[in-house]
Amino acid sequence: MIWAGGIFPLKNDAQVKTGSRDAILVIAFAAFVAFAGVFTLPPLDRDEARFAEASVQMLESGDYIAIRFQDTERNKKPAGAYWLQAASVAVFSSPEVREIWAYRLPSVLGAILAALFTFAAARRLFGPKAGLIAGLLLAAAPAVAGEATIAKTDALLLACVAAAQWMFIEILSARLDGRNPLWRYIVAFWFAIGAGVLIKGPVILMIIGLTVAALCISRKIRAHLAATKPLAGVLILVLMILPWAYAINAATEGRFFTDAIGGDMLSKVGAAQESHGAPPGYYTILLFILFWPAAAIIPASLKRAIDQRSDWRVQFLLAWIVPSFAAFEFAATKLPHYTLPLYPSFAILAAHAATSGVALPKIAIKSGAVIYGVVGVLLATLMITIPIHFHQQNITVFASGAAAALAACSIFVASSFWRGKVYTGIYCAIVLGAFTAWALLGGILPNITALDVSRRLNEAVVEARLHPIKNGAPPVAITGYYEPSAVFLLGAKTRLESASAAARDLVSLPPRAVIVEARNEAEFKSALNEMHSQAEPLARVQGFNYSNGKEVDLTIYRMASGVDKE
Repeated sequence: MIWAGGIFPLKNDAQVKTGSRDAILVIAFAAFVAFAGVFTLPPLDRDEARFAEASVQMLESGDYIAIRFQDTERNKKPAGAYWLQAASVAVFSSPEVREIWAYRLPSVLGAILAALFTFAAARRLFGPKAGLIAGLLLAAAPAVAGEATIAKTDALLLACVAAAQWMFIEILSARLDGRNPLWRYIVAFWFAIGAGVLIKGPVILMIIGLTVAALCISRKIRAHLAATKPLAGVLILVLMILPWAYAINAATEGRFFTDAIGGDMLSKVGAAQESHGAPPGYYTILLFILFWPAAAIIPASLKRAIDQRSDWRVQFLLAWIVPSFAAFEFAATKLPHYTLPLYPSFAILAAHAATSGVALPKIAIKSGAVIYGVVGVLLATLMITIPIHFHQQNITVFASGAAAALAACSIFVASSFWRGKVYTGIYCAIVLGAFTAWALLGGILPNITALDVSRRLNEAVVEARLHPIKNGAPPVAITGYYEPSAVFLLGAKTRLESASAAARDLVSLPPRAVIVEARNEAEFKSALNEMHSQAEPLARVQGFNYSNGKEVDLTIYRMASGVDKE
């Protein structure tokens, strides 16, 4: 069995029981962290809402090949994540209720599997203690907790990369021990790559390919790379990917690959898309924030890796990190989650450094302790400043307590590392990572009503009994607020248009709800006056559009009483 022979080698019953216990602990902890904001956070703009809406349109239309947001083709990523989201909604919810948590479950599963596969890879390389710490560290990372809460591709890609690299480790380990690798590892290696391609295109090919290229430097490893059976692998990839590639190419008349490769992927390399640019060094700084529980041990682990670079296991982990990290650093378009597939390797190196039994460099540990403490205090400051900034009095007391606890515990953990208590520091940091995820994603952010514009609009339209999905009313027209989360909640036929067009829609097909942003109010009323019509305000929703950094003031209208058309 892969479970017994892969995650923990079958040596004796005690080791199997220990391995099973540790695996269950990693799964349970990863699930606990991953669910922090799944049920409480509203649909997020813009990527999550676009993914969720495209997935629900698959269910509503029965077309599982073409990917669309409303009537526009969404030719950016393959269909894998959309299929999983659609399946999750079909099993656990329904398209009509628009419950965003159902679309997030595949991401939750991706985060859990990524932690489990990281645990398995680290256990194979460096033993049980390293495996447990690596799996828990990855699960506690803010970047992983955040992506587990968002219905898109990145947690799933993380799981695919972690699975492929674990299988790669199993294959190389067998060959270097003088054994033939089991075919199940070879097939699983290529299957994980194929799944990664179907979820996020060629990103996984780049990461695995650069890992292989870097490993070719080592003559010892280079001689065993053929054990991955590339010809069989190509056949597996063709069988997995070609049917969908053929179908989507036919459905879009070739536009999918033109847009996805030329318009999306390659353009991110040469120029910053959507103002997402940053200089080299961006991901290096973010690593200590987005992988905060490991921040104190990262400097020492990298120093230890350089010292042990002749060890093939360390060579593999460095080959996983260095070339891909450099590629991301020098790409023009940068987003925080792009380097997430490299985090399992950082987790394993950190776990190895902590469990190696060799004294770690004091300067590296002390510098890491300082970084950890500073980041922890900054996160605590963020917890309290967000509700204060948005005048959210009802959550300020909770946020103040959570921030105080986080700051105090961060200083304690930093002091533990400073004094060389690495084990104490790591396990406390892991627990603190889970606490931070639940405080921010489960407690503070979901209760900031200023950020919850689309959900409050949706509730107001339902209360007015003018909801297209729940009340059978005509599609809602919106002017001045064009966020995908509103489309997801109000339905695919939601009309995003100018103020004058919204006024015409209101008059032409009542009873209809029209949502007007204050900046468009004058144009909207002027258009109504020209048609000798009047609108009746039903509700007002004010808040902050975090997608563009602007405050919004939205009014929901219907035709004034006495002028509705029969």
